[in-house]
Amino acid sequence: MKSLRWFTIFLALASLSLFLPNVSAQTPGVLYTWPVGTQDWFKNFGAGSTSATLANSGGALQITETSATAGGSQAFSDGFNTIRDASPLFGNGCCGGIDLTGLSSLEFDLGHNGPNPVNVQFFTQATPGSNYVAFGPDLAIAPGSATYSLPLTGLSSNQIAYMRTIGINIRDHAADGNLTWTLSELRSVGTPLTTRTIADHNGGAGDFDGLICNFDCGAIAGGNGGQNNSGMSIVGGTAQWTDLGGGPGAAVTWGNGTQDPGGSFNARPVDLSNYDTVTIRMSATGTDPSVFVQFYMQTASGFTFQAANFGNLPVDGQFHDVVLSLAGITDRSYVDTNGINLGTHAGDVVINIDSVIYSSSVPEPSTVTLVGVALAGCLGLVRRMRTAS
Repeated sequence: MKSLRWFTIFLALASLSLFLPNVSAQTPGVLYTWPVGTQDWFKNFGAGSTSATLANSGGALQITETSATAGGSQAFSDGFNTIRDASPLFGNGCCGGIDLTGLSSLEFDLGHNGPNPVNVQFFTQATPGSNYVAFGPDLAIAPGSATYSLPLTGLSSNQIAYMRTIGINIRDHAADGNLTWTLSELRSVGTPLTTRTIADHNGGAGDFDGLICNFDCGAIAGGNGGQNNSGMSIVGGTAQWTDLGGGPGAAVTWGNGTQDPGGSFNARPVDLSNYDTVTIRMSATGTDPSVFVQFYMQTASGFTFQAANFGNLPVDGQFHDVVLSLAGITDRSYVDTNGINLGTHAGDVVINIDSVIYSSSVPEPSTVTLVGVALAGCLGLVRRMRTAS
């Protein structure tokens, strides 16, 4: 029987591999080429006497300084909720911060029409708090156009996962007068990760890793029914809540895994395009024999709900690795939420989540592994849910 069980698991994983797509990297690539318009770039800050006009010059951002005090310092960036050129997945101003986790640098193709080099500070405003962080020391930007590489090494992991603006702070250049600047391309660079831990809950009592209830939140004992983590706690390095019996179970989500206290939809979106499986290590304790578990993502600016059924998790108090193929879930470069949705169960069930780990390869089978195949769209447990405002 034991050998038959292992053989069954092997066949399941072998079949699963047939569905795995050739995934793209975790968004190393072009962020801005300005195919049309200015793509929500604007003057971010600068003295009142400084000004400029922004235009599209043949597929590049052109910044023409018009300051009354010529050559005054001023800064320009993309919008606080714009993450790249508009596309069918998302428009300008819709989307929170860009996630560059695992990547190494940004590259700017930048230049100006002045006679001398001009110092520029490259910067981001990161995390939901829009904290200002420079990409290293100022660089001298030469006349003409060249590529400038800015490492992400000075940023924390939370800042890299949620960069609200990317910009240039042009220093004073009074001697050269007002200039015209051209930014023709902005891109991210690096070797993508093969594994990403969204949640491990091992940092103490406040380490929710952005965990909140998404919908059917009345199922969480002691919660207030809202999209938050009320009624949840961190116990022994796991996230825990009691899911009330007699109705639909709760659907919870982790966002990009960076925001701990309180929990909110500010901890989104996340780029999960580089991964083809997710493993959720979890346990259930109660009187029911099992509880149905569904994995889901909400993707793109419309919060499109895409689901994959794990099946029944034993309610035995033991931790199980629940492994899921993401092959059928599209648009994973822009994931608003990623989480689990529990089915109806008769009795109360205590749920513990140890970790949520994405991988670009099929994990080795563990002693007990449930494998689910992605079902795009609202399949399996289909419910009407709230989205963030």
